Amino acid sequence: METVLLLGVIQGAITGLGLLFYAGRKNGSHWLALGVLALSLTLLRLWTHAAGLEAHGLLRRLPLSFDLAIFPLFYLYALSLTAASAASIRRAFAWLLPWTIFIGYSVLVYAAAIGESGVPQMDAVAGRWHYWQFKRIEDYLTIGINTVLAGLIWSRVSRYYARIEHWLPERFADLLRLLKTVMALALVTAVVNLVSFSAEHLLGLGDRGVFSHAAQAFYVVLVYTVGIVGFRLKDLPQFPEATTEPAPPALPARPDPGTDDAFQKLQALMQTTQLFADPDLNLNTVAQRLGLTATETSRVIKEGSGKHFRAYVNEFRVEAVKRKLLDPDYRSVSVLAISLECGFNAESSFYRVFKAATGLSPTDFRQRP
Repeated sequence: METVLLLGVIQGAITGLGLLFYAGRKNGSHWLALGVLALSLTLLRLWTHAAGLEAHGLLRRLPLSFDLAIFPLFYLYALSLTAASAASIRRAFAWLLPWTIFIGYSVLVYAAAIGESGVPQMDAVAGRWHYWQFKRIEDYLTIGINTVLAGLIWSRVSRYYARIEHWLPERFADLLRLLKTVMALALVTAVVNLVSFSAEHLLGLGDRGVFSHAAQAFYVVLVYTVGIVGFRLKDLPQFPEATTEPAPPALPARPDPGTDDAFQKLQALMQTTQLFADPDLNLNTVAQRLGLTATETSRVIKEGSGKHFRAYVNEFRVEAVKRKLLDPDYRSVSVLAISLECGFNAESSFYRVFKAATGLSPTDFRQRP
């Protein structure tokens, strides 16, 4: 187990520093990097314990307890990734306060005991500081905070996913699926923590039992997985929340004049500038052209066309493809080339969207009388 933990420490250090220097602050990657580094330091503490190094005076109760910081840092990452407001992120710093208190206390105990001549004397100093009672409080507080924050991360990311899943081009489908991975990792990690904690503290199985070893192996895998997710999600487009959400109309019989004007402007943009031909077109781009927020633009499209953003854009693309498939000047141009020219960027999604709209494959549509 010592080798596995040491590999986790090394992997965590490489992943955390890589995220910090390569991804920077994009989509809150720096918070994820710090969370991975905190997890790596926790694995380092577990490794010194498993390897029996705590019998050495300098390593006795070395203040490497970052357990309380891991989930607060992951929560800050989830908020930044989902374009939370600056005020929400500032409020989330309160979750780091318990870790700050306990790490400060651990440093004081370590400093007080470091000058003693032997391990028994160091343990006696720790006893006078009520170290074990504080450590037990820290353990219970860690499992409580982790469980609460796992739920908050799941809730935050799931709501953001539901809001933006139709606002992005098809090529971001893999990144959207990774948002679900973030949700799953938060919940699974919380469950693993809870099971390991219950086995050690409530069932009295100790920290060297099968549950503890399984949890430690999971943390090593988690370091690697989180790194991959973080490197990928740094490129996910963000859609900040509107400061005020427009209230839905009481009677939907007549559209709001402002909404209707914005939709007509959008229709003109699509037809005259062929915005739809941009394969990377997303809701933020359209919103900037209309001078609206992403949320307002989504509402304009929904009320004006009855469709979500991606379906609305694909409708223009399909019509453009149909015209070119029947155009004699395009007779020698392949179906795939036409689809790319009209804004589709994946062959599989093009065929699926085209057949859903026309009931025919592109080839059959071109060959019909």
